Amino acid sequence: MRTISLIMMALCLLWAAPAQAQDHDYGGALPALGLSSTHVIDSPAASILRHGAYRFSGRMMASGSLVARTEVGIKDRFSVGISWGMQGLLGRGDVVFNENTAISLRLLLVEEMHLPAILIGFDNQGYGPWDEELRRYERKSKGFYAVMTRNWYGPLGSDVATTVGANYSMEGEDEQSVDAFFGLEQDFGNQIALLVDYSLGLNDREREDPPEFGEGKGWLDLGMRWNIQEHIQFKFFFRDLLANFEEDGRINRQFLITYEGNF
Repeated sequence: MRTISLIMMALCLLWAAPAQAQDHDYGGALPALGLSSTHVIDSPAASILRHGAYRFSGRMMASGSLVARTEVGIKDRFSVGISWGMQGLLGRGDVVFNENTAISLRLLLVEEMHLPAILIGFDNQGYGPWDEELRRYERKSKGFYAVMTRNWYGPLGSDVATTVGANYSMEGEDEQSVDAFFGLEQDFGNQIALLVDYSLGLNDREREDPPEFGEGKGWLDLGMRWNIQEHIQFKFFFRDLLANFEEDGRINRQFLITYEGNF
């Protein structure tokens, strides 16, 4: 019942855009200064890199971990990316590279006009330590996914982007299930935005006693986006606000730096 209620609320937000928002064609991209948001935090948004655009990003996480990503717009509706990660980049001890290089594929099916933007994709990059026994990351990759994003003018008189989607992760050694995710991006002017990202976590081990990765609360993340200049974007995250990861129960802080250009 909780899942159904959340999905219905998200769909209402997506479709109930005021009429004046339909006068703006964002081309499937979230409104931003220079850079669009292809992801809210972990959850993908229905936004695409246009033909000839490229993007480099680096995400710093706990224990000196890093995930680096490169993405290129092949056509106006299709982009390809690769990402790789390592543990212990900062501090003492050995640097351990993730076992596999991940791939990202994104295809924009519908550009946002009178309908929400609709995108399908694949991404096998997860976050956090890799569990060799269960063949999964602490936070599973999205795997195959479909997502809708709607931009509208919110009650604060500024742009709001609402996102809803479903995914099926390839990391199913412990538990296989379709998962659902929701995102919100509230702009404050042209440079600052508040980010809210929630995943139900239906494909985690909440049925076990004690649970190893999920307690059934889902993954709630909060963040801030700052467009420093036309080509550079900074994001700061507070992750797992519901303490769904039992191992430490503490909020995880991360930041992401992105650079975008054109060939």
